[in-house]
Amino acid sequence: MSQIETPLGLSLLMCDTIIEDKSTSKKTLVGLFDRVHARRFPCVHPFMCVFVSLTGARGRFPCEVVCRHQDGHTTGFAAKGEVTMRDPRQVVDLVFRLSGVTFPKPEMYWLNFVIDDVPIMMRPLFVIDSVKAGKERQAEDGGPSDAEDTTPKE
Repeated sequence: MSQIETPLGLSLLMCDTIIEDKSTSKKTLVGLFDRVHARRFPCVHPFMCVFVSLTGARGRFPCEVVCRHQDGHTTGFAAKGEVTMRDPRQVVDLVFRLSGVTFPKPEMYWLNFVIDDVPIMMRPLFVIDSVKAGKERQAEDGGPSDAEDTTPKE
């Protein structure tokens, strides 16, 4: 890192949208989530936001939010930015607005926030195959599977 202080991560959240009040700079996070359900893959999530809060540093930092599948090779999305921190006591909020995010396959992804290629925070994001999950739930409940014909006989 080119700066002496490394920012400290306070929050890393995913949500449907973020409303920013122009007069107060207050932010409202709407529809927080940690999972995405899809019926087929690859799936496209039309719009999502990533909210990041930082403190404890001074300087200008290149940053990036990256979402990778647990296999470490498949990337769901990545977005670059820059953050300027004037005082280590300051809390700085970053908003990443993402459109058309593609998840190539289901299972767990890791959402990482990095500054100058140094990991600051991470959290899981679960991309769930709804069809497979429904079949597993039916099997656990002892209900019919899709292979069985449940049409009433006359």
